[in-house]
This record gives sequence, C-alpha cells and structure tokens, in this order.
Amino acid sequence: RIIFGFGSSINCQRQSCDLSEKESRARESLLSGDNTQRESGVDLSLVPKHIAVIMDGNRRYGRERYGNVTQGHWDGSRTLVEFAKWCIAEGVQVLTVYAFSSENWNREQSEIAALMNIFCKYCDELRIQAKKRNIRIHVLSTDTSKIPAPVKEGIDRMVRETAHCSGGLTMNICLSYGSRGELVNVCRTLADEVGRGEIQLHDINESTIDKRLLTRHCVDPDVVIRTSGEYRLSNFLLWQLAYTEMFFLPKQWPALEKADLLDIIRCFARNRSRRFGK
Repeated sequence: RIIFGFGSSINCQRQSCDLSEKESRARESLLSGDNTQRESGVDLSLVPKHIAVIMDGNRRYGRERYGNVTQGHWDGSRTLVEFAKWCIAEGVQVLTVYAFSSENWNREQSEIAALMNIFCKYCDELRIQAKKRNIRIHVLSTDTSKIPAPVKEGIDRMVRETAHCSGGLTMNICLSYGSRGELVNVCRTLADEVGRGEIQLHDINESTIDKRLLTRHCVDPDVVIRTSGEYRLSNFLLWQLAYTEMFFLPKQWPALEKADLLDIIRCFARNRSRRFGK
C-alpha cells in the first residue's frame, strides 16, 4: 500500500482519480496507432540505429503542473510509450532509457514507492503491447537487491515473454542501474575469470569488456538525449557513450513531442559527422 500524504482525504481521492485517468489514457495510447507514421524524411541508412535517453524532469514537471511529483512520473511513463512508437515509426532499432538509477534509491521513500507502483502497473501493459508490436525488452540492472519482489516478478515475465521478438525495436530499460557499478561488476567478473585461469591478463582488451557489459546484445548508442536542460550524463552508459552524439533539450521529459525527436534525427543525419578519432 502506497501512502502519498497529500493532506486531506478529498485531495487523496482527487489525486487517485487523476492517476487512474492517466493510467487509462496511457493504456489507450499503447493500443492506438497514433504517431506511427514515418515523418522525418531521412534516409533509413542515416537514421540513428540506437538512441539512449536520460528521461529527466518528471519531478519538476509534476510540481509545476500538478503540485506533486507523482503525477509527473505518470505523465513521463506515457511519454515513454509515445517515444517508443515514434522510434519504431522512424526506423530506430534500439532504444535505451534511464528509468531509475542506483542513486535514485536515496530519494524520499514515498516517491520511490510511487515509482515502483508505476513500474508494476506498466510491466504488464508493456509486456502485452511489446509482444503485439514485436518489441524485445531487456531490463538492465547493476544492483537488483533493492528492487521489490513484485517489480522483479513483473520485469522477469516481461523479459521472458518478449525474448522471442526479433526484427523490431529492442528496448533496454535501465532500472536500478549505474554505469560505474556496471564497470565494477565487469572488473570483478574478469578478475574471477583470470583467477580461475579462464582468461589471461594480457588478453583483456576493449572487446573483452564490451562482451561483459549489460548492453552486449546491441551496438553502442549513436545518439543520447537528455531532457530538462541539464548538461551531464549522471552515471549513464559511460563506457558505451564514448563516441555518441549528445543532444540536450530544455524541455522536461513529459513535455517532449514527436517534433523534438524528428529534429534530432534530422540534425544527426545532416549536421553531425562521426569520425571516431580519424
């Protein structure tokens, strides 16, 4: 049971009603065919294959628009659904989103509880719709010990039941994830393998590390987007983003529109030249 502490019982009922309406609208959005037409005009060969997103600004959006952070997170989850549909329409192959960092466990318990509730709700919705839309889902975590059992069950089922999906969008959801933790885990794995004689120390190179990262099933991101006007990576995919084109948007994540993604795709295709140090 989640207690949000909105003050009066009337306020609680109103907020509960608002959240139910948002959940219903998000479900309708998942089912709809809106925003599934290709609009960028960019040749498919020039569309970024892998887009990573730091979905920042949910809390500020919620405070400014509704007076509480929880509704901002609900709006943010709906934007994620829409964003995935835009990516499918434009031919993006991989979408990686920063849903909840390992540092986010330090937030207020009421907010964490609300976020975990959202994850539980949307695990089932995403699982059902991902199978219909041929989306394969991976959940990337560097510390699973704090994830509540109901959330673990939901994500395990979601990952398991979309494992057969191929040829469509791959969605990586980073939940209880931190890039430094990921690299520490890789170091521990390699140290253990060296200790058991399975690999020689002089054989360790970048490829050895790549194969032990949580993202080993996909190419590195071509584009990373961060919303809310912040200019930092916040411990997100630090190894994988070495040659990634970065886009920082002033909008809060829930306010993002398809036109914003189209602008980024066009800019990437026409104005960015990736030379990888050459």
